[in-house]
Amino acid sequence: MQSILHINRVSLLVAGLLALPLAHAQAPLVPPAPIGPDLNTEWVEPAATEPPPPAPTPQLPEGTVLQEGMILPPGTVLPGGAILPPESATPAPTVEYTPTPVPMPEPQPEPTVVHPLPAPAPTPAPPPRRGVGPSVQVMNGVSYISGGIGVSEREELQAMKSQFNLRLLFAVTGSGSYLADVRVRIDDAAGGIRLDALSEGPWFYAKLTPGRYILQITSAGQVQRREVSIPASGALEQAFYWND
Repeated sequence: MQSILHINRVSLLVAGLLALPLAHAQAPLVPPAPIGPDLNTEWVEPAATEPPPPAPTPQLPEGTVLQEGMILPPGTVLPGGAILPPESATPAPTVEYTPTPVPMPEPQPEPTVVHPLPAPAPTPAPPPRRGVGPSVQVMNGVSYISGGIGVSEREELQAMKSQFNLRLLFAVTGSGSYLADVRVRIDDAAGGIRLDALSEGPWFYAKLTPGRYILQITSAGQVQRREVSIPASGALEQAFYWND
């Protein structure tokens, strides 16, 4: 019995669901009512909202003494007679200046200037020193010796005179004083100079090839010339005198 009732309920529910679309399809459509000319439309402005009143500005009473370090709110109005605290001078921060070291320039070596060495001057042969003793000299193959100042030099020349075939003596006329620094020049027969030397004393000895020669003897600017002949054996002695 219960099963039959359950089946009938289900059938009624299904039939109701199927009838709904049919009822909607059969219902007539009603158009919206037109707006007539007598109907007026108005725009209603919303109520204006007023801004909230500004917050009251804080104000200090007259004669207020502000303490150092006091912090006032923003917008505070100071009345007449308000005493401000003295400004504490905040020292500016000290900036330590460290100069940038400037590198010292490195010393530059001085340029080396090379100077050419001068050519060495020719060294003349030193003359024989007086007091040491006469010495034999040679010029153009002619050997000669001079001196005789002092007893010792005269003795040395006396011992050597046999080696020379021309023997000259220089003295002052009258007194017979011996002369030194006499220029002796000997030319051969052809005019060539065989010997040109300075006598270191009153005696001058030379060794020449036998033949004819011209003697030119100068003392204190005074010149004497003689033509002599050197023998093949033995020696030739000549004396030259000058006025004092």
